[in-house]
Amino acid sequence: MSPAEAARTLDAAKALHSGRGHLRLVGSVDNPDADGPGARLQAARRDQELSIHQVAAALKLKPEQVAAIESMQFQKLPGLGYALGYVRAYGELLGLVDCDGLVSEFRDAWEPVQRRRESEIATQPSKFVAPVGAVVALALLGWLVVWASLHAIKPQPVDVVAPPDETIKAWAESQPKGPAQATADVQPLSTLKALQDVRVTLRGEDGALVTDRILRKDESISTDGLGRWFVSSPFGGVLEASGYGQTALVGEAGKKVVNWRVPDFEAIAIAKSKAEADAAAALAAAEAAKLAAQQASDEPAATRTTAPRGTSSSNTTNEPAATPTAAPVTATSAPAKVVGPVTQ
Repeated sequence: MSPAEAARTLDAAKALHSGRGHLRLVGSVDNPDADGPGARLQAARRDQELSIHQVAAALKLKPEQVAAIESMQFQKLPGLGYALGYVRAYGELLGLVDCDGLVSEFRDAWEPVQRRRESEIATQPSKFVAPVGAVVALALLGWLVVWASLHAIKPQPVDVVAPPDETIKAWAESQPKGPAQATADVQPLSTLKALQDVRVTLRGEDGALVTDRILRKDESISTDGLGRWFVSSPFGGVLEASGYGQTALVGEAGKKVVNWRVPDFEAIAIAKSKAEADAAAALAAAEAAKLAAQQASDEPAATRTTAPRGTSSSNTTNEPAATPTAAPVTATSAPAKVVGPVTQ
């Protein structure tokens, strides 16, 4: 599984899980009994703020099987071959570097259990004992009893470790051995956090009780999958709800909180994003208009003057008018007539 495939798988599983109306089992969903290499998987899952339900949806497993992998409860898994394939897929989904080492640790922990089960099966005593009797009259009755027991009593199923599935084994061995870091973009989960020690009663969107206990300071409960959940507590202002990048204090400080409903953080985030996009578009339009006006004011006046029809643009420049000058008098010119002064 490549990092891109892991990211797409997690996104699809989260979208599918968030759309379902079932309730999560608070208290057991994080599988506190993790052990051995399963504890590494649990720690990586918690670091990425993923629930067992989301991992199960991504791997197409039951939540109980994911919890069994983390707690190393081999009897709840179908067999060694299947389990090792699940472990490798789980590690690659979380982006763990040493998936081969993780699979080897699971195999080393599994093999003693498998050998012990095979030994118990081999030494298991027979459940049926042939009737013994010397009386011929009782021989027929004994045979009938044995026949009836063979047909009426079914042997108890023995938990035998199934052989590895060849398809999954071949797939596991064909995967690249190099490190594969998954970069899944997981949306933030909806959570309820206590700012101080307080008793909390949490109900899902349908009113079903999820948990009723004391939350310690800075302790958080994941409310992913509960829809628009409700919460009650003796004091307001000491619980913080968050989701989709939004936060809100639960109730008013100093007042009792009864069935406080979490806001629709998704709708708030969408509206906020739309408002920011509209504001950015309006600002860009205003800047463009301002720039156009500035360019118009800086344009020279001569380039904005329209030349008269029929004249070339070269004659539109303002030039001083030529002043007429008297023609020079040459030697061939006629002598000027002299007019004497007028006497009285």
